[in-house]
Amino acid sequence: MVNRRVVVLLPESLLREVDRVAHREYGSRSAFIRDAMRHLLAEKLRTEKREKMAVGYQKMGPLNLELAEEGIGQDLVEFDHYLDRLAAGEDY
Repeated sequence: MVNRRVVVLLPESLLREVDRVAHREYGSRSAFIRDAMRHLLAEKLRTEKREKMAVGYQKMGPLNLELAEEGIGQDLVEFDHYLDRLAAGEDY
């Protein structure tokens, strides 16, 4: 992997906080910033996936409801048949 140098402008107070945590837990500012950027990118991707899934569920809602209702109707027919056979004393 090739590393590239970038220039980022940060408020002084934020840079102090980054340096305080970075040197204590990561050893360097660069390692901290790389990790923070990876974390933020992963979180953004998760959020995008959730949003896409929500849209998909909304689009599929009517079809899922129709299929569920169709399945329930068939289940009720089979259940009625089962009850009829029980009432007649037949083995199921």
